[in-house]
Order: sequence, then C-alpha cells, then structure tokens
Amino acid sequence: MNIEIAVVGAIVGAFVGLSGMGGGAILTPLLVLLFGINPLLAVGTDLFSSAPMKIVGAIAHRRQGTMDGRVVLWLALGGVPGALLGLAGLEHIRALVPITELNLVVSRAVGVALVISAAALLFGSFARVEPTQERAIEWSAKRGSLIALLGFCVGALVSITSIGSGSVTLPLLFATIPYVGVRRLIGSDIAFAAVLIPIAALGHVTMGNVNFPFALSLMCGSIPGVLIGSKLCALISPRYIRPVLAGAMVMVATRFL
Repeated sequence: MNIEIAVVGAIVGAFVGLSGMGGGAILTPLLVLLFGINPLLAVGTDLFSSAPMKIVGAIAHRRQGTMDGRVVLWLALGGVPGALLGLAGLEHIRALVPITELNLVVSRAVGVALVISAAALLFGSFARVEPTQERAIEWSAKRGSLIALLGFCVGALVSITSIGSGSVTLPLLFATIPYVGVRRLIGSDIAFAAVLIPIAALGHVTMGNVNFPFALSLMCGSIPGVLIGSKLCALISPRYIRPVLAGAMVMVATRFL
C-alpha cells in the first residue's frame, strides 16, 4: 500500500462523507496533476476506488436516517441509463481515435465538468435557503421526471469524467426540492452515487482504464475517511465549504482546458 495515496484517499473520503460533494472533482485532478496518471486512467481509477467508499457512506447515512429512498430511486432511474450511454460513447470514440487523442478529449471533458460543477455549487449555495421546518416531498410525475432527468445527465457525465455525482447532483437537488434538509439530501446524493459509480467503474474495468495498485491504496484511506465524514455530517453544516470548493474547481479546470 502507498501511504501517500492512502492519505489522499482518507482526506477525499472524509470530505465526501461530510459534504456529499467533490469526490471525483478532487480526486481525478489530483491523480493527474500530482501523480502523473493519464486522464483516462485517472477517471477509471477514481471510479473504481470510489465505489466501496460510496457504498459504505450510503449505509452510514441510511442507518442514521439522513437519506430519502424515493429521491435515490428517481435519480437512479435516470442515472443508470445515462451512465451506460456515456460508457458506450466513450468506447465508440476509443475505437475511432488513438489513445493519446482520447486522453486529450477526456482531459478537456474533465475541465468542462469541473466548470459545470463549480457553477452548480455556486448556484446551489446562493439559491439554497435553509427551510425553517423540513417538509415531506410532494411527489408528482413532473417532479419525479425532473429528478430522473438530472440523474441521467449526471450519469453520462460521471461515466466519462468521474465528476458530478456529488458536485452537480447535490446543488441541483437543493434547487429542485429546497424544503428538504441538507443532511437528508447529502445522504440521498451519496446513496445515488453508490448505485451509479459501481456501474461506471465496471465499464472502465472492462476497457482497461484502472490502475489497481493506486485504486487499492485509495480504498484503504477513503473507506475510514467517509465513515468519519458521514458522522461529522450530522454535527457540522457543510454550507461554507461549497464556495471554497467551487473556486478550487475553477482554478484546477484551467489546467485541463
């Protein structure tokens, strides 16, 4: 196990458990910029190492009652087809262009995804007004379809760039169902990622886009990290973290674009 990589995994895991955001948006750029992994391999390694972390985080949020099963279901109904479509598109491009050009395409896609994530975070931060009293969600076909559409877009984005399962989903959920408590939305977001990311990761495994030694070291740190972060989520508001994360995303995006 590489201790340095495990420490990075622990920090990212704790941040994800606390805020529900930024796993791919932090880890994929770190793998590229700090450890010199090519973008396509970084995406696959991030997704593979993140899958157990998201599952453990979802279980923790489920146990402490900070998730909404129906929100997760609607997100997954759109997200799973979106992820499969994104993987199919990536495989199609891979058959048409050399690997160096594909890495350039993925690098640019990561940069765009970071900008989208930063914009979504800032939008969610300013649009979100904490409810004085949390209410049950008033479900309708329109609301369910809107959340499923959100899941579809995020699924496609995540399968190509590994970014978006938290940093895009969560802010847009803030806008879609603003009267639901932030901790319950964070738990729902992580549970959605626990469904989405293993599918995307499996696709990248079949394409050979995973550095397994790196992934295993990241897992060793991220799993305990997400457990700690999930516990902190019940005690600490992540509200002030979002603008800082958005600014960091924009700065990193300039390196990829």
